[in-house]
Amino acid sequence: MAGDADHSRPVLHEAQAEGTLAGRNAACFPEMITGRRMVPFSIMFTDPPLANIGELDGKDSVIASASYEDQGRAKVEGVSRGLPRLHAGSANGKLIGAVLATPAAEHMAHLLVMAIDRGLTASDILPLPFYHPTFEEGLKPALREICSRTGGPVGMERDDGFLAGA
Repeated sequence: MAGDADHSRPVLHEAQAEGTLAGRNAACFPEMITGRRMVPFSIMFTDPPLANIGELDGKDSVIASASYEDQGRAKVEGVSRGLPRLHAGSANGKLIGAVLATPAAEHMAHLLVMAIDRGLTASDILPLPFYHPTFEEGLKPALREICSRTGGPVGMERDDGFLAGA
């Protein structure tokens, strides 16, 4: 089954991708191509927004979180509440999932989907630039915690962990 007929994950972006592949295979039969499924994610437009991304029940994983109570952008916007929970492989720190209940979760979800799809670790992401003040930089404490718990390098040459409000 493809598209919205697949009741397990009936969301538009997946329905479009699966429908396109099914249509292409029908038109080019017997030549068939297969595609891998997208990283699953769903977004709920609540206050704060919620997002579920990737694998959330990994048996061999670590879960790290961060508070938005003292997060710079959240304080400026008057929405200093929320919690991101990042799930990573315990052996390698590779991101596998996330649950976001934070301001701008609908935007951060897309970044995390790309990171998971590309197989990035917390150590890969942490030294990347996080503009200040943004909601995204509020993920850094959870990324640091994953690095600490999995033995991954923190990349202190680009992130000393001491930026106020991040």
